[in-house]
Amino acid sequence: MPQEELGYVELEWTCQNCGTRNPGTRKNCVSCGAAMDAKTKFELPAQQELIEDAGKLSAAAAAPDIACPYCGTRNPSTATSCKQCGGDLKGGQAREAGGVLGAFDATKQPDVKCPSCGTLNPAGAFKCSNCGASLKRAPEPAPAAQTSVPTRGISPLMIAGIVAVLLLCAAGAYFLFFRTSDTVGTVAGTSWQRTIAIMALTPVRGADWQDRIPTDATVLGCELKPRRMSQVEEPNSVKVCGTPYVLDQGTGAGKVVQDCQYQVSEEYCSFTRMQWTVINTVAARGTDLQPNWPLYSLATGEREGNRAEEYRVIFDGGGQQYTYTPNTVNEYTQFRPGSRWLLKVNGLGNIIETTPAQ
Repeated sequence: MPQEELGYVELEWTCQNCGTRNPGTRKNCVSCGAAMDAKTKFELPAQQELIEDAGKLSAAAAAPDIACPYCGTRNPSTATSCKQCGGDLKGGQAREAGGVLGAFDATKQPDVKCPSCGTLNPAGAFKCSNCGASLKRAPEPAPAAQTSVPTRGISPLMIAGIVAVLLLCAAGAYFLFFRTSDTVGTVAGTSWQRTIAIMALTPVRGADWQDRIPTDATVLGCELKPRRMSQVEEPNSVKVCGTPYVLDQGTGAGKVVQDCQYQVSEEYCSFTRMQWTVINTVAARGTDLQPNWPLYSLATGEREGNRAEEYRVIFDGGGQQYTYTPNTVNEYTQFRPGSRWLLKVNGLGNIIETTPAQ
């Protein structure tokens, strides 16, 4: 994903000795003078602003600072000896760089109150304009308490109750779907229906991307619509960028970048195409045991479509009526009105098997 650079922002760090906030490019605490050690991390500033000074921009884009191998003091990447102890920096460790510090937000932040005198100061200030006291970073808000479901301490009674409910559900399912009862039923009625679909070529409207339109279709019109993302600029594309974020440069400054792609639009077209479509359905129905297909005649340009058939038998048995649907015409023609059958019925009242009664 292409990454665009928007500029640099000066970071800040908190003195490990006295807790004072310091500008990122400063290597010694403004309050107690302690050097920033290698373990102290850079943070996003309270007020984020892009650096405009040419000198600061050049320093921000330099290679990561080096920690002295003897005293841990932070030194510029171009230094050869430590400014604090004079030690040789050849074996020094460069600060880590490239880590994401968070989203870039240049909106004005609320003023902060001095903890010593109560004076309001700009969010990006490091010292109080009235009394000179250090303006320490406000503590991060505590995460909201989350309600959790206890995973321990479930009583044996609760376990027994859960098991009982599961057993009842299993027993109910078995009764409804698997347990059957036998009853003798008498055929009280039969019925059948057979249908044939009549089809003709008719214009059917559709829509799709231009490169997927059938060759035999008639295009009615097209319009550009977003279809895909691309890493490079293409015709009919617009740049789409994510939220800017800050990368630690290891110099006390952060590089502000955003990830961008190109949203490419392509022609999306409406069209018509001649397709075989059901324009009518003819049906034949009856209550006898001799089903027949409906009679019909095809007009020019028409053809027969799918055929469908449905059969139904009504049984009277044990003071209750049951409905059965045979799968084939051969099965259906066995159920002569008045004949007696042994029926297997499940808990839902559905017939799952039929056998002639002796």
